[in-house]
Amino acid sequence: MSTKKKNVGRKPLRKCVCCDSQRSKSEMLRIVISGRNTEVEEAFMDETGRQHGRGAYICKREKCIDSALKTGLITEEVAKDCLEEIYSSSLKLLSLAMKSGSIAAGEYSTEEAIKKGEAVFVIIAGDASDNTAKKFKDKCSYYEVPFKVGWDKETLGKQIGKAERSVIAVKSEDFGKEFFNRFGGNE
Repeated sequence: MSTKKKNVGRKPLRKCVCCDSQRSKSEMLRIVISGRNTEVEEAFMDETGRQHGRGAYICKREKCIDSALKTGLITEEVAKDCLEEIYSSSLKLLSLAMKSGSIAAGEYSTEEAIKKGEAVFVIIAGDASDNTAKKFKDKCSYYEVPFKVGWDKETLGKQIGKAERSVIAVKSEDFGKEFFNRFGGNE
């Protein structure tokens, strides 16, 4: 039996250099180091996955990128590029969650979702008022719902096709798990 037939439907797995977890290639960021035999080595993020050079894979998680930066595996510029990729793909994920009906947007709807136990992950806008941010951080802590403070109200609203939103609750287990994997627990 040929190897082509055995591998049909399989996704290639890669190992993260920071946390040693194995994930599919599409869930990882590829970092390429080129010019290893010359005086100047250059590290950069490979968006295509096909650039020449020695490659290493890092999970699409803030924690892994911070770890790679601290250990010197990547430069600050590469870390910035990786974080931008994570944030932009997360906004796309937020749009998909909205289309699937897995979002509660706005203060009232988000508060209700948290209280009813429907919220799996909460996103609080970085420019939300201090009272709103404190209220939802406290609610999430009390009800043990992970949250992320990030983006701004306009960006969050635009991604879900609404006006500005200070808070958004993700109600789907799958989408919530993906956001948790990318951003971790509470800030």
